[in-house]
Formats: sequence, C-alpha cells, structure tokens
Amino acid sequence: MVGKLILWACGILIIPLLLWQMNNETKFKKNIALGVTLPYEGRTHPQTVTLLKEFRRVLGWTCLGLTVLAVVLMLISMSMGVMLTVWLVWMDVAIVVPVIPYVKYHKKLKALKKEQGWFPQVPRTRVVNLTAAAQAEKPISPVQFVLPLVVSLAPLVWGIVGQDWLMTAMFLTGPVCVLLFWALYRWAMRRRAETVDENESLTQTLTRIRRRAWRRCWVWGSWFMAGVNLAMWLSLFQPLWGLLVMLALTVVFLVLAVGLEFHLRHQQERLTAQSGQDYYVDEDEKWIWGMFYYDPNDTHLVVNARIGMNTTVNLAKKSGRVILGATAVLLLLMPLFGVWVMAEERSPITLTLTETTLEAKHGWDTYEITLTDVAQVQLLQEEPAGLRRVAGTAMDTVLKGRYQSDEYDKLTLCMDPQQGPWLLITMEDGTIYLVGDGQQDMTSLYEQLN
Repeated sequence: MVGKLILWACGILIIPLLLWQMNNETKFKKNIALGVTLPYEGRTHPQTVTLLKEFRRVLGWTCLGLTVLAVVLMLISMSMGVMLTVWLVWMDVAIVVPVIPYVKYHKKLKALKKEQGWFPQVPRTRVVNLTAAAQAEKPISPVQFVLPLVVSLAPLVWGIVGQDWLMTAMFLTGPVCVLLFWALYRWAMRRRAETVDENESLTQTLTRIRRRAWRRCWVWGSWFMAGVNLAMWLSLFQPLWGLLVMLALTVVFLVLAVGLEFHLRHQQERLTAQSGQDYYVDEDEKWIWGMFYYDPNDTHLVVNARIGMNTTVNLAKKSGRVILGATAVLLLLMPLFGVWVMAEERSPITLTLTETTLEAKHGWDTYEITLTDVAQVQLLQEEPAGLRRVAGTAMDTVLKGRYQSDEYDKLTLCMDPQQGPWLLITMEDGTIYLVGDGQQDMTSLYEQLN
C-alpha cells in the first residue's frame, strides 16, 4: 500500500512541475513566447496579452483535471499489476494532454503575428555569431569529475573483491554515468552561440550562462550518481538508511536541476527584456509547433532548444526522425510493462522434483537445484526475519530473485509469500534457496528431499 501511494505521489508531483514550466513559456525570453518570436511591440499588444492569459487559464484547468483523476485512481483498490498499468496510462495522458492547449495557442499567436506583420526587416536565415562561438570556454578542472568517479568506484571494487557479480553489475552504473556526463560536458561546450539580435555582448553573455548551466548540471549529476552508488551499497547492510539516503539524494538533485533550469530561463528573460526593437533573430519557420526543429540546411543532428538548457534533434535528418519516433513508441508502449506485471502476478509458481533436480519456475524464470549438491534442507513455517529484496521481483503473490534477511546475507527466492511452509535449501557452495509454491504439500516434498 505504501509503495502504491509513493508511486502515485511521484506521478502527481509531475503536474505542478509541468504547470510551472509551461506557464513559464508565456514569459518572453529571447523574444519568444509559446514558441513564437515577436518584436518588442508585439509583446504588450492587447491580443497577445489576451492569448497568453487564456492559455494559462486553460492549462491550469487541464492540470487540475489530471490531478483530480490521479487522486481518484489512487484511492481505487487494485492489484499491483493493474495499478501499475493504470498509472503508466495516466502518465502518458499527463505528458500528452497539456501539449494540446500549447499547440492550439501557439497557432493562434502565430496567426496573430502573421496578421500584424510582425517580422524582422531582414531575410530570416540561420544566424551564427562567429565571434561568440569562437571564444573558448575556460574548461573546469578534470578533478570535478575524477572525484565523483573515484567515489562511485568504491562499491564496484567491493563487489569485485567479494566476487558478487550481480552487485558488481549494478554498481557499474555509477562510474559509467560519471564518464558519460563528462563526455556530455565536453560536447556541450562546443554548441553554437545564443544569438538574439545584433548585440554581440548580449550574445556572449547568453552563451556563457547556458554553458555555465550545462557545466553545473553535469557535475551535479556526477556527484548524484556517485551518491546513489554509495546508497545502494549502504542498503545491503542498512536497508532503511540506504533507502532514505537515496530518496534524499533524489530530492536534492531534482530541486537543484529544476532550480537551475528556471534560473537560466529567468536570466534569459531579464537579459533580453529590451531586445526586438530593431533587428532580431526569427527562426520560427524552423520550429514545428514551436517544439520540433526541422532545418534541411542544418547539418547538425542535435541542436540547442531555444529556451532553457535543453537540446533536441533535427527532424530534417533521418536519424533525428528515428530518435523521435523511437521515443514516441516507448512512451506509448509504457503501459505494456504494467500488463507484464499483471501476467507475473497471475502466473503460478511450480516446483518439480525429478531424480536429479528440484526445479522452481515462475513465468520466464527457472531455478534449477541439483540434488547432489544439496548440503541441507529445512522446512520453515515462517519467513526469515527482515526479508528484503536486493534485485528481483516483490509482489503480493511472488517473491523471486536476490534477497537478504537478518540471518542470511544472500538468498535466492522463488516463493509464494502468502502461504507456507517453505523449503530453505543450502548448497555445498554456500548458495541458499528459499522456495515454495503455496499449493503442494511442502512437508511431503521436504521428506522426499531428505
């Protein structure tokens, strides 16, 4: 029950962030609001103000409706699989539905722009400020990435020394992410300048603050992944503290990342408040609905988003269309993961005893226990105290995978937790299995094994 509430709470948290971000799109930054570039005079035009106000109102009602729907669904009693499927469908809806009023009012604002003739008096070609782009960014010390890399390697070394290959694979995530973030930082520093108008000083300042935001984002992300690795390591010995540390790290990183994005947007808004009075850059024809970049003359696959510190792909390139299409398909297929969990919930656990092996099977997972390698078999009437998952599945009807308990450091489970007794099987190499299907006469099976 607690897990379901946490899951819905995390989903609902997306709504105020989405509302905040899309409301921010109505504030002019670099002469752009709702993906439409307007001159200085167009920003305060009564029709512009009215359209932006209407969009904020419609968006507010949309987000309120999504929140109410989430609360209602959260209160309905469902199995884990059904709940997860419903939650993932709601997530898809929450991502897509707010885009509808955005596109609607983007088109209205663009039509107003055309009606009023709000276009710059120069050809709307791609503008690159070579002076700003040529200025080398002072690189940060590699130590800022080396230190989190070293910290993230500590749990990995522990796994290798202990020959715990499952945990070693899990702990590998931290160092890989730190190296990836370092590579992304190096790449980000080479992005083109932030040209808004003929003011070269403004271009240099905008370019500098975006690169500074990128730098902070990747360094903070490196320390976050190092901390997550340590929290995973801690959870092996102190599960509660490990979980609390991981939650605290996640909250801190999200607050920092969101704060960094909106701080950059506020700076872009403040610095370009007087722009658009004479010459200004207008690239609206290259942005479909103000969101998707399409420029056949641009050789780059990845380009800067016009506002904030995000990037996007060029849909004029085949690889860009493939990336966007794959992303859309993944979003649409997300609920299938919930369907898979439903199938897992309803799949029975089966124990099959042959002359040579005891086979425990659930879904696609099979655990074969060779009888000649068995050192001891015990019949447990109660689960081991402090049973907790390390890697695997934990549902009302099945526990399987790698677990720990207060008494046992490593357990391999394939059991129905709703009904005992269960068999605790210790192998000669020290591997321990805990199995039980909740249907067979486990006492009889225990006697056969002994």
